[in-house]
Amino acid sequence: MDLRTLRYFVAVVDEGGITQAARVLFVSQPSLSLAMRRLEDELGVRLLDRSGRRARPTADGARLLGLARQVIAEADGARERVRQVAGLEVGRLVVATSTTLAVHPLTPLVAALRGRRPGLEIHVRDAGTAAGTFDLVRSGEAELGVADVLPPDAGWGRCDLGAEEIVLVASPEFAAGLPEPVARARVAGLDLGVVPSDLDSASATATAVASMAGRVRARCAHRAMLWELVRDGTVATFVGRDTAEAVMPWASLRSLDPPLWRDAHLVWREQALSPAGAALVDLARGRDESPGDR
Repeated sequence: MDLRTLRYFVAVVDEGGITQAARVLFVSQPSLSLAMRRLEDELGVRLLDRSGRRARPTADGARLLGLARQVIAEADGARERVRQVAGLEVGRLVVATSTTLAVHPLTPLVAALRGRRPGLEIHVRDAGTAAGTFDLVRSGEAELGVADVLPPDAGWGRCDLGAEEIVLVASPEFAAGLPEPVARARVAGLDLGVVPSDLDSASATATAVASMAGRVRARCAHRAMLWELVRDGTVATFVGRDTAEAVMPWASLRSLDPPLWRDAHLVWREQALSPAGAALVDLARGRDESPGDR
């Protein structure tokens, strides 16, 4: 028994006979009659009462009719859902990253994708570190990740998202006596705040920040708390320039001397991406193709 045979059976009942159903289904009457006989033989019961002018379902046929309508409805619903997912009308995409990369560069990408495909649902997982990002993608808990280091082994796809300058961020009062730019050696003597997970990364940026964090006065697991301490003038911290300008407009920013930059990469396992995942990769690469154009 297959879905097509069930559709045939429902049509015969709805149209009241083989001849009428064959006309609606655009199949020959002998082929449809043979399909109904084979269905009855397969199930071992009589499904249609053909004694009258109209073919009517038997008791067994009536029971099958209800099940057949349900199966057909579910199959049609699944087909429509697949069409919607393939067409990016609906779908769910999970992206993993550390919070230090969430505002930039991930937020503009997610905003652009949602603007083009408003039916998509985007979930962003906090991976803590680059290693955590790779773990979530490797395990399949996330389809894509954004990290500040290159993938650790073979089998990864990657799209470079560019570099962001890392700057010293402080309240205007705290930064009043600091030049622009400020030497890294001088930064090491300032009262600083850090998010511990930022220093756990294997990136060159994390290593450079750790070398300047000689007077850490606040270690905050919650980044929002650290930023409030910076606002209060308690400590200064290190933040990407684009991130700081977006979420800390009240802050004073100082470039470092020599300057410090952080690279970001969109990463995924080298396998077939979902339509939503492929759409985000296309955006990151500067393309916005429809699924049918790929």
